[in-house]
Amino acid sequence: PSFGSGTPRALHPCPQSPCKRGGCRERERDQEQQPASSSTSQAAMSNETAVADFDKLLQQEAFDQGTKVAQIFSGIFFAGLALWLTTANGGSLSFVQRAALEKRLTVCCFINMYVAMFSTFFNIFQLTNVDDAILPTNGGFTLDLARPIEWVLTCPLMQLSLVLMGGAKLPDYRRYLMPSFSISILSCGTTAAFMPIVGLKVLMFVVGVTLFVTMASFNRLQIIEYSNGAEGLTTGDSEFRKATLLLLSTWAPFPTWFALSPEGFGVIDNVLVIQVGWAFLNIVSKFVFIFYIQRIKDLYCNRLKTKRELTGSSSGTKKMYGISGGGMNGSMSPPEFEMGGQMMMSSTDVQAYEMADKDAKREKLNAVVIETMSFLGMAQNTDR
Repeated sequence: PSFGSGTPRALHPCPQSPCKRGGCRERERDQEQQPASSSTSQAAMSNETAVADFDKLLQQEAFDQGTKVAQIFSGIFFAGLALWLTTANGGSLSFVQRAALEKRLTVCCFINMYVAMFSTFFNIFQLTNVDDAILPTNGGFTLDLARPIEWVLTCPLMQLSLVLMGGAKLPDYRRYLMPSFSISILSCGTTAAFMPIVGLKVLMFVVGVTLFVTMASFNRLQIIEYSNGAEGLTTGDSEFRKATLLLLSTWAPFPTWFALSPEGFGVIDNVLVIQVGWAFLNIVSKFVFIFYIQRIKDLYCNRLKTKRELTGSSSGTKKMYGISGGGMNGSMSPPEFEMGGQMMMSSTDVQAYEMADKDAKREKLNAVVIETMSFLGMAQNTDR
């Protein structure tokens, strides 16, 4: 109602319906007369912003791709350089396999050093996103490709160490066969992880397990060959047999864990449990094998050093008593005691010393022949 007149007035319904009063008509006229250029300019500005954002995205993607290509290119060339240096400065594996045990164990320890360095690099590389690959099954699990690549580069070297440790009693083709088994098994596992069909995944898994069993049978055969039939998987006490059993026993859980993980059949889907399990198995298998090979080398070198010291001490004792160097043609002569109440040596003792001298010279000559023939790569003709 209007104040002062007493007569009611209608409410002003501007928000709900068109108003014919002057103020509302002016506001409607202003809204109708807004220029269409404002909406056009806003659309143009939004288009320019979208184009700028798209250009930035393209530049960032090009930068990422260029960095990745440069890193891969550099990695391939440095890996080739390392391989060439190893081949150029390392001896022939055929010669190493026929060399003395001390030399073979030293080379095995150098190989294990490469295993440790490769493992370090690829475990750090897994922290990046470069090697991430999404599996087609089991919820799109992200696989670090650096892990199977690490195993492909290290597990064959561990099998090669066993062959070199076995020496000349093992056939030469084992230096290629045993590492090939490792590469084939790991290739089957990686291929099975990327199979979108369960049937093909099962097939590749079965093939990999079959190859693993075949490899283990050849490892058993190597134990028999190394011991000339005296040892096997269940019998024997040699260090070669123990090293082989350590390798097989620490590798055996890998197929089982693969089947349980999302890379296999997805029985366990906890990512933390899967990653910790892989890390645990990897560390145990390599640490146990590497430390045991190093222990074998250290013990053998200590025994060899003690034996050499004892041999040198025995020679020094003979020289002190005048046993060596006084005879004809460089042969040992008995000590010439002055007439001071000491017993003179009999003819039998003189002959014994001469025989010992001849045996010592023969051993030295044999050692020189063996070392020379091994250096020439003709150790198989040493007996001749």
